[in-house]
Amino acid sequence: MFGNRLTKKQADFVEKHYNAMSRRLYYYARSGLADLSLSEEAVQETARIACVCIDKFMKSPDPERWLFTTLHYVIRNIKKNQKVMDKYIMPSSGLDIEEIGVYTDVTGLSLELRFGKIVESDDFKMLMRIVLNNCSMLEVSQEFGISVEACKKRIQRLKEKLKKGL
Repeated sequence: MFGNRLTKKQADFVEKHYNAMSRRLYYYARSGLADLSLSEEAVQETARIACVCIDKFMKSPDPERWLFTTLHYVIRNIKKNQKVMDKYIMPSSGLDIEEIGVYTDVTGLSLELRFGKIVESDDFKMLMRIVLNNCSMLEVSQEFGISVEACKKRIQRLKEKLKKGL
């Protein structure tokens, strides 16, 4: 069930604890997130993190608590990303992201109509990768061939432009 990179012992450990806790983890996520699918995603992300950090997870004196703590931080990150979306773009519940990368708001207006030509800039594309795709600054900076510090600065300047524009 969990990844090819885990040994049998590791996979059994994750599966044992995940299966025992998945329902409680889901209810915990539901109490912190309004959206059913976000709650499921948060629990799945917690399992993914358990697999990636398998050594820490297995060495934990209380693996169940480790899962809940991890889920707590996953939920916190989801909420943080939603706040960024609400603050700089528009309410996330009304966002429609099409395959071709055209972003529209609740009314169906493209962001280009809302923000002008700024949406065609690399800076806006970087912001969208960070906000919508949960990419890190490092990932985005590598993708655009710039340093992490340059990426941070460009995102900061874009956010200021968007604040003024709104």
